[in-house]
Amino acid sequence: MKMFLISSAVAVVIAVAVYYVLMSTGMDTASVYSSTNVRL
Repeated sequence: MKMFLISSAVAVVIAVAVYYVLMSTGMDTASVYSSTNVRL
């Protein structure tokens, strides 16, 4: 039961992180590439 709660919590955190990244980049491949280059 504890493993299920931990795994679902991790899944929610990952989903929120992916959602935030997609929204910040505007879900555009050109924006994704340029943002990764800027961060690197």
